[in-house]
Amino acid sequence: MKKVKYILFGIVVVAFFVAGCVGTEPINLGPSEIDDTGNLDPDTPAYFADIVSDEDFIAILDELFLGGTLSTSFDISTLENGSLAKSLDNVVNNFSSIQEPKLDVTPYSTSMNDYDRMIHFINLIASKENLINKMKQFRTGVNNLLQYEQRYDYVVEITGTAKTKVENVLRHFKGLDPEYTVDHLYGDFRDIMILNLFIEPFIFIHDNQQKLITMIENASRTEEMGPSNFLRQEFITEVSSFTGAYPEVDFASPTYLDGLKTFLYNVSAISPDVNYLDLFDIFVNEAFVYTWVNDFIHLSDLLLKTIVEINNYEVSKTNEYGFRNDGKITLWTFGNDPGVDYMALTLEWYDEPLGPLPDGMTGTLNNQPIDDTMQVIDVLQTLDTVLPNGELNLTLSYSTPIDLEHSINVDFSLVVDFQKLNVPEIDLKDCNLKVNSELFEMLNVASITEFSTALYRIANDIYDPSDVVTVLYYFNFITSNLEFVSFNFDEASTTTTIVFEYNLENGAVVATLTLTFEGFTLPQLINPLSFSQDAISNLEYLGRLFLKKIEVF
Repeated sequence: MKKVKYILFGIVVVAFFVAGCVGTEPINLGPSEIDDTGNLDPDTPAYFADIVSDEDFIAILDELFLGGTLSTSFDISTLENGSLAKSLDNVVNNFSSIQEPKLDVTPYSTSMNDYDRMIHFINLIASKENLINKMKQFRTGVNNLLQYEQRYDYVVEITGTAKTKVENVLRHFKGLDPEYTVDHLYGDFRDIMILNLFIEPFIFIHDNQQKLITMIENASRTEEMGPSNFLRQEFITEVSSFTGAYPEVDFASPTYLDGLKTFLYNVSAISPDVNYLDLFDIFVNEAFVYTWVNDFIHLSDLLLKTIVEINNYEVSKTNEYGFRNDGKITLWTFGNDPGVDYMALTLEWYDEPLGPLPDGMTGTLNNQPIDDTMQVIDVLQTLDTVLPNGELNLTLSYSTPIDLEHSINVDFSLVVDFQKLNVPEIDLKDCNLKVNSELFEMLNVASITEFSTALYRIANDIYDPSDVVTVLYYFNFITSNLEFVSFNFDEASTTTTIVFEYNLENGAVVATLTLTFEGFTLPQLINPLSFSQDAISNLEYLGRLFLKKIEVF
C-alpha cells in the first residue's frame, strides 16, 4: 500500500513537472555579446545591430536628415533633447501629415521642389526591399523581448567588428569627432524600443508607395489649379435655383415656404437615402474620407507602448538624467556627457499630475476617477491598454445649483471603439448628423405662426396653458426628426433633458452632451426673466465662474 502511495506521488510530481514545462520554453533574446553583424538571428532583439549598420539604412538617414528631404518637418535633434513629449509630437505630426482627407488639400509653404524631393525619398525607401524586410523581421525580436518579464534588464555588449560599424554610424549622425570612441558599448532595452518606433514609418512608406505618390501629385496639382470643390454639383444647382427664385427670406410667405420645402426635399433626394437630409446630400463622396486609419492606430499603439515601456525602464534603470545606473554607455547615450547632458525621455514629465478638475466637475477615464492623483503616465498607460482594439471611455460631469429649487447638470461622454475604428478608411459623413424629411412638413404658415406665437406669449409672460402645450408639441416634433438631438420634459419633476449626440459609423466614435435642467418649468426655460431677481443674479454669476474655470482648466 505504501508503495502505491509513492507511485501515485511520483506520477503527480512528474505531471506537474511536465505541465510546467509546456509553453515555458525560454525566450531567445540572442547573444549576450555581438562581435559582428550579418549573421544575427532576426527573431531576437540583438538584430538591431544588423539594421543600424546596414548601408541602406545609413543611406536613407543621410537623405532624410542630411539631404534635407524632410528638414522642414522633422528635426533629429529633438530626439536628443530629453523631451519625449516633443519628440513624439514630431513623430505623430509627421505621420499624421499624410492622414489628409481625400480632398485635394494644399500643404502650407510647400513648393514644387519639395514635392519632387518627397517623391524621391518615397521611391528611395521603396527600393530598399532587403532593408524593409529586415525591419519587419525585427518586429518579431521586439515582440519576443516585450514578452520577457525581466525585459528592462536586457543589455548586450557590442564588440569587435560590430562595435566599429555601430560607432561609425553613431559618430556620423551625432556629429562627433571621427576619432571618438568608448571602451565598452552596449545596446539595451531603451535602444531597442527607440529603434523599433523609428523604423515603423519607413515600413509604412514602403508598403504604401504608390498611394503616397498619388496623394502628393494630387496636392501638387491642387497648388497649381486651386482646390477642387467638395460640394456636390447637384447641391450647388439646387441652392442656385432656390436663391435665384427667392432672393429674400420671408417665413410669412406661403410661396416662399413652399419653395423652401421643395428645395429641402430635392436636396434630401440627392443621395440614396431619400428620407433624410444628410451630409451625403451636400458633399462629394471623397469629402471627409480619411485613409490609413488602421495604420495610424497601429503607429499610435506603438508610440504609446514605447512611451510606457521606456518610462518603466528609465524609472528602474537610470538616474535622474537618463544615464544608466551601472554606467554602461548605450547607443542612446553614446557621445553624451553624464555631467552635462540630459538624456531621459520621460522622467521630466511622466509623474506630473493632471491637476484637479474645476470645482463642481467630476470625470472618469475608463472608470478611473480623474483627480489630482492621476498622473500623465496613468493616462498613457490607460491608452496603451486600450489600443489597438479596445474601448476608451471618457466622462465629464458638472453640476451647479442655481438656488434651492433649481440646478443645471452638464454631462459629457466620449466612447471610442478602436475595434470599429481599426479599418483602412473612415468616412466622417457616415454619422447621425441627419434630418428626417418629415420635419419639412412643418414649413407652412399655420404651423410657423402657431409655434412662434406661443413662444412670443411665453417669452412675454402673457401665456396660458395651451401655449405651453403647443411649444412642447413642436419641441418634441422638431427634435424627434433630428437624429442627433433628443428632448424630454417631465412635468411631474419639472426636469428637462436635452441630449446632443454624434455617432460615427455605427458606434466607432460616440460623443454625447447631456443638459439637465432640474426644477425649471418650461416657461422658465424659455423666459429666464420669470425667475426671481436673486436667482437671475446667481445664474449670471455661476455662468461667469464656470467659464473662468473652463479657461483655467
